[in-house]
Amino acid sequence: MVPNIHLAVPFLPRGALLFLILLSCVVFSSLADSMPSFVKSPEDQTGISGGVASFVCQAAGEPKPRITWMKKGKKVSSQRFEVIEFDDGSGSVLRIQPLRTHRDEAIYECTATNSVGEINTSAKLTVLEENQIPHGFPTIDMGPQLKVVEKTRTATMLCAASGNPDPEISWFKDMLPVDISSSNGRIKQLRSGALQIENSEESDQGKYECVAMNSAGTRYSAPANLYVRVRRVPPRFSIPPTNQEVMPGGSVNLTCVAVGSPMPYVKWTMGLVELTKEEEMPMGRNVLEVNNIRESANYTCVAISSLGMIEATAQVTVKALPKPPASLIVTETTATSVTLTWDSGNPEPVSYYMIQYRAKTSDNGFQEVEGVATTRYSIGGLSPYSEYEFRVMAVNNIGRGPPSDPVETRTGEQAPSSPPLHVQARMLSASTMLVQWEPPEEPNGQIRGYRVYYSSDLTAPLSAWQKHNTDDSSLTTISGLTPDITYSLRVLGFTSVGDGPPSDILQVKTQQGVPAQPSSFEAEAELDSRIMLTWLWPVQDPITKYELQYWEAGSDNKLHVSFNPAGSYAVDGLKPDTLYRFSLAARSEMGLGVYTQPIEARTAQSTPSAPPQEVHLVSLSSTSLKVSWVAPPAASRHGAIVRYTVSYQAMAGEDTERHEVTGIGADATSFVLEGLEKWTEYQVWVRAHTDVGPGPESAPVRMRTKEDVPGAPPRKLEVEAINSTAIRVTWKPPLQGKQHGQIRGYQVIFSRLENGEPRGQPNIMDVALPEAQWNIEESTEHEAIIAGLHSETTYSVTVAAYTTKGDGARSKAKVITTTGAVPGKPTMMISTTMGNTALIQWQPPKEMVGELMGYQLQYKRTDEENYTSRELRKIDDHYTVTGLHKGATYVFRLSARNRAGIGEAYVKEISTPEDVPSGFPFNLQVTGLTQSSTELTWDPPLVAERNGKIVHYVVVYRDINSQQNSTNRTSETHMTIQGLNPDTTYDIRVQAFTSKGGGPLSPSIQSRTMSNDFPTLNFGVKAVMKTSVLLTWDLPPNYKSQVPFKILYNQQSVEVQGSLKRRLITQLQPDTDYSFVLTSRGNIAGGLQQQVSIRTAPDLINAKPSTHQPQGSKMTINLPKVQTTTRVRWYYIVVVPVSQSTQGWKNPDEMDLDELFKSSEGPVLRRRRHLDSSKPYIAAKLASLPTTFTLGDEKRYNGFYNKPLSSPQEYLCFVLAVLRSEGADSTTNYMTFSASPYSDPVHVRNSMAQGMEQPEMLWVMGPVLAVVLIIIIVIAILLFKKKRASPLPKD
Repeated sequence: MVPNIHLAVPFLPRGALLFLILLSCVVFSSLADSMPSFVKSPEDQTGISGGVASFVCQAAGEPKPRITWMKKGKKVSSQRFEVIEFDDGSGSVLRIQPLRTHRDEAIYECTATNSVGEINTSAKLTVLEENQIPHGFPTIDMGPQLKVVEKTRTATMLCAASGNPDPEISWFKDMLPVDISSSNGRIKQLRSGALQIENSEESDQGKYECVAMNSAGTRYSAPANLYVRVRRVPPRFSIPPTNQEVMPGGSVNLTCVAVGSPMPYVKWTMGLVELTKEEEMPMGRNVLEVNNIRESANYTCVAISSLGMIEATAQVTVKALPKPPASLIVTETTATSVTLTWDSGNPEPVSYYMIQYRAKTSDNGFQEVEGVATTRYSIGGLSPYSEYEFRVMAVNNIGRGPPSDPVETRTGEQAPSSPPLHVQARMLSASTMLVQWEPPEEPNGQIRGYRVYYSSDLTAPLSAWQKHNTDDSSLTTISGLTPDITYSLRVLGFTSVGDGPPSDILQVKTQQGVPAQPSSFEAEAELDSRIMLTWLWPVQDPITKYELQYWEAGSDNKLHVSFNPAGSYAVDGLKPDTLYRFSLAARSEMGLGVYTQPIEARTAQSTPSAPPQEVHLVSLSSTSLKVSWVAPPAASRHGAIVRYTVSYQAMAGEDTERHEVTGIGADATSFVLEGLEKWTEYQVWVRAHTDVGPGPESAPVRMRTKEDVPGAPPRKLEVEAINSTAIRVTWKPPLQGKQHGQIRGYQVIFSRLENGEPRGQPNIMDVALPEAQWNIEESTEHEAIIAGLHSETTYSVTVAAYTTKGDGARSKAKVITTTGAVPGKPTMMISTTMGNTALIQWQPPKEMVGELMGYQLQYKRTDEENYTSRELRKIDDHYTVTGLHKGATYVFRLSARNRAGIGEAYVKEISTPEDVPSGFPFNLQVTGLTQSSTELTWDPPLVAERNGKIVHYVVVYRDINSQQNSTNRTSETHMTIQGLNPDTTYDIRVQAFTSKGGGPLSPSIQSRTMSNDFPTLNFGVKAVMKTSVLLTWDLPPNYKSQVPFKILYNQQSVEVQGSLKRRLITQLQPDTDYSFVLTSRGNIAGGLQQQVSIRTAPDLINAKPSTHQPQGSKMTINLPKVQTTTRVRWYYIVVVPVSQSTQGWKNPDEMDLDELFKSSEGPVLRRRRHLDSSKPYIAAKLASLPTTFTLGDEKRYNGFYNKPLSSPQEYLCFVLAVLRSEGADSTTNYMTFSASPYSDPVHVRNSMAQGMEQPEMLWVMGPVLAVVLIIIIVIAILLFKKKRASPLPKD
């Protein structure tokens, strides 16, 4: 199709204009028109008769193509055929319903046509009858159901299908496929197959079908309608606006929320003024912010929807703070109160008044009295004779207003409420006393004067004492006193209102020069063992000492202390939390003054010095323990017990952390610990606390929580079918922490299953454990055989453990099917013959199930493990077994076999008669020799030749130069023949005996006893390593080597020259037992000579040291870790310079350690070692192995010199561990070593070597230079003498 295009061009000739028009038509046609192409093609389908089939076809092109459907070349037309178009006809669905088996099976053709051309595609439809449906054809397990959903809510159409393979699920709506991709995620298909429609719209309403398709076919669900309901609710206010009160210039937020369906729009107005713009009107909620409010106004919220309009109004009131009250005056005063009155000063009512006041002499702020409802108020609790300032302010609901003008007043006088301070006295003469004091702390007015009361009778009432008045002065004298007696005196002050309280009694002795009683005597506890005493010094008294008495309250044991004059004294060494009394007197040269009246003070509390007593535990349940205790002894508490702490810890289990329960009340004597682990042993501690802190813990007490049912099922349950009527069940106990008690047994529960469901009551087999297995390890496996079952039947088996409290959880069930029924036991009879044969005869089983297929015969000796098996035909009724051994017991098993398997066996044992052995013992050999004995070993005769039980052996031996035999008897397979002659060859044989007699003698062997002058001495072990052993021996003096020695070990041998006295045996296995025998070929006749046994060292250091780059003459190495250090005594760091002599050593075990240690001992040898720098040496001996070590640091390590590394030289190093001997080898005189592998070689360069070689070369060059210097001096002396003695030239 060509669009209408109008071109504006200048006038052209007709030919040119025609050319342009044609050209434009060609260009635009080529750009716009296109052939159809299929976007979606129909697919082959297999449906069910009576079901549904849908073919979807969609094409693209320009102009848009039209879709038509053809069947067998004809356009489809039938009542059962429906064509539904979509996408303006460029998409089409051909739906066939209901399907007919033969009529609808065909190839359906989709044709897409436009003005440019047409294209075709086709799909095949196969229709099956119900009885033709193949296995795995999709089935709809759950189809969509009728659903009604409100608009904007989520709708879910369910669908679940099954088949093989698993079918794919798709959806149709109103017979058209649901296009999920075009919904912008609003419509999605869940993994379960369900269709989920979020924020549903009215267009989602329709008829939905779920389609399941796999390779076997296609099945449609029944259709279900989805209805989308649109609610209609007129607007209403869910949060209407509320009235507000604000301060002038204040701000407020007015909130208005309206709801409805459809959701209404919300706006604000003030009178006729619109406060919300039309284009900014929100839905549902509108918050109006009003700032800088100066006057009250009404604000209206309007909610509008298609269903109506509503309004609500809020009043914003501007309110000011109240004005200050006026005319504040004081109308009444007393010594402790002031009454105020005032005027409101506000035209509007106020909420209440607030009074503020403060003392003029105080630095603190105002005190406040709130909530005063009247304009008159009395304030009490004031101090007498004190100036105060008052002011009042009004409060409304906006806040408190400014204060009124203040008023000041003084409270009235009162008698003093405290006595004069620091009263002191001293004698001016034997009858005149000077008394002085300081004014009272609380005079409560103007002090008008003081009264001094004095009396020689302390017990008389104060009114009977003599009185001496004085004006407002702080001292006075009292005359006319009686000498040499003790007066008591008290002083009080008075105001115009009355007398104050008198001071404490002060006693004075009327004797000139004797100090008065110390005044203001006070005591205060500083520590739990110290109390500080303070007092005033007597006036001008010449005091030489103070005398102090103190004692515990309730005790008569007074302690006396004297000390030099002071104003305080600390009493130490007191008991904590104890009440003490103190009395003090002053002493002068004239005598002792009067003691003060006793004062009391209690020492500070301390922590308890003893734990709670009688701590006991009681198990209440499987998860709780009750702890009880008695408080610490009273003498050990050192204060009031304020609380207790209980600590507890599980001895085993998942949680072995220590836990603490704090804050247990002081009156408590018990506590219940809850939430504990079941059947777990706990240890518990208790401690007491004072306010100072905790005391010591009690000794731990242990108790186990009670048993409970097991908390977990048995583990690793396995079930296997033994035969058609029996199964074997095996399991392991629950984990130790889940047993919750002693497992007393198990219940094996089994049920018969039909179609996966149990039938009948479950059967329970009780497997009780003997008492010895109650505490069995959790790795132990238990077993039960369940017999009497039905053949070819499925059973469910589960196991539960039980304690004395009951059954625990059952294990997960195992399902097992018994095998098919097998035959019963046949009847068998066995008869033996003389020729080592047995005739077995039998009859078929009486309980024969199924067809008899044959028999299986198994037999073996009872002392053998494996059976010999024979398969026999069903027609056989006998069989002859040959080759039986004499004197043996055989077990025979005969079973019948059918198609299900082998049935139960008939078992029978027979014994063949014994006879004398037909064979001799073999492998007779000598394992040890001395000068007078030979040790022998041998093996019994072959099993087939024993002919019964070997009861004993006879060893026959003789000197080869004699014809007389000797015999020894033994029941073992070894013997030591004693009493032989030295250096003598013996012929030896051995014979086996049964209860019937002896068998043939073995072939003879010859052995020569050791000579008295055998050359080797002290054959032994010098050193043992992982893979090598150093053997040594001595030779007699002047021994001439004739022939080489031979060392035998573990089926191997090495020869050693007769002149050598040591040999390193290499290539052994670590941690393995070896026996070494030293022989001399010229001195034996088939016998051994000297023997030692050892065990090679374990491989404790299997990693090699790692080296760093050398720094000058030093090099740092990282040392390997040792697997276990329990056997290690110490370590050596060994350095090996690489040379021709050391290059052949593949590992440190091939080194002669004896040479290494000899060359590393003593200063002389060590200096020689420096001369030969190519030999290995020990750099350090260490008690423990550090992480790193520096070679060449020139330090000494336990006697070994760590010499600097030479250059140019290549080095290896390794770690050598010296081990302790174990077990019976603890008395050995050789050393055991375990070495690490060699490190990687490290080369020390020349450039750093000049300075480093000097200490080494000094030992070589020093003597050489000395010798050269001496030779030069001698030659010079000789030449000098010759020159002096030489003749004249003419001679």
